[in-house]
Amino acid sequence: MSDSKRTGNRDISELKQRLGLKKGGPAAGQNRGSSGQTAGIAPPPGLAPPSPPQPVIPNAADDPFGAMNAMAAVGTVQRAPEIVIVNDGKPVENVGSSSLNARIAMMAIPGVLALIVGIAIGKVGTGASHYNEGLAGAKDLLENEKSLKKTVADLERVLDEHKAKNNYKPDTGVDKELTAIAARLEVKPAAYALARNITNEGDVAAQTLSFYGALQELKGMLDTHLKSAKSDDQAFVAAKKAGEDKQLKPGENAYLAHNWRYAVVVTAPATCGEGDKGKDCDLPFGAHFVELGPPVCDGKVNPSGKCAEGATLTGHAYRSDPGKETFTPGELQTQGNDQIPSKKLLPLIDNGVIRSVLQGNEQTASEMLYGKRLRTISERAKKLIQDANKLEPLLQTQANKGTRFTFFM
Repeated sequence: MSDSKRTGNRDISELKQRLGLKKGGPAAGQNRGSSGQTAGIAPPPGLAPPSPPQPVIPNAADDPFGAMNAMAAVGTVQRAPEIVIVNDGKPVENVGSSSLNARIAMMAIPGVLALIVGIAIGKVGTGASHYNEGLAGAKDLLENEKSLKKTVADLERVLDEHKAKNNYKPDTGVDKELTAIAARLEVKPAAYALARNITNEGDVAAQTLSFYGALQELKGMLDTHLKSAKSDDQAFVAAKKAGEDKQLKPGENAYLAHNWRYAVVVTAPATCGEGDKGKDCDLPFGAHFVELGPPVCDGKVNPSGKCAEGATLTGHAYRSDPGKETFTPGELQTQGNDQIPSKKLLPLIDNGVIRSVLQGNEQTASEMLYGKRLRTISERAKKLIQDANKLEPLLQTQANKGTRFTFFM
């Protein structure tokens, strides 16, 4: 009985000692001198301090309660992560390349989307900016068109006045006016740039460029004319002097002064019999180009060029050979019917052929070319005025439009 009690007490004592409930000495399995010897001693430099001793976990087969208490004090032991190996049949290099491509794609896709959005916004802003530039250009082109239209109108006016006054004959005064107008017809290169940037609604840009092209052509024609006009003016002066020499002077014939000194006399042979010799039977049939001379007063030639007071003008003298000094009296025919009388003086009608013969071919050709150039320039100026009248409202419409929003300044 006493042995059994002693045995039970020993088992309880051992259990308390294992559970750490027994007061007094250290638990079983602990190194009693280790903590006492190292406590308060710093490790040498470069040497890490020793880790604190871990409690000894009893064997659960021998002492299940002690093992449970020790595990609770230390903490639950974590399970090591498991590594699962999967064989997908691809080399290791391909696996790394795929992941790298995926990362690159994830970074590149947002950049590409941002770039596309930026390009779209840029195109919209650029289009609006060009549209606004076109509107501003339309206003400048409108003012330029009005100025050039006025210049062309001045050119048309000068040419119309010259035609009415002198029938496009060479005139140095008119040439000076045309030179001043040609300087104002200059189309600056900036105008072409504005015309290209302007909106092409209603074919405005094309019509503007066409108008400027026609202006440049007109200016080229005017410049060419003015260069040729210098020699034409000189030829015209020479022709004018030659023409004056071919006209009668007041001292030669006061009644026909400043008219051509030449006329035409028509002759026809008379019907003569055997005894009618000397009655103009031997005259040839045709027109004679003769030179006019002094007047005939009361049937007599008066070399003074004018009939004396009280005398009557009855005709004009003429000769068919300039070398002859004597003149034949003749009667000037100024009107008639279908029948042309013979042995009458017929006046010359002033025309280009007569001028060419009397003044010289070169001088006459210069005068004709001068007039032809001015006629062509006048026709082109009138056409440009019509084009300007069509273009002006189109430019006005563009200039009145509102601007568009743009991100660009």
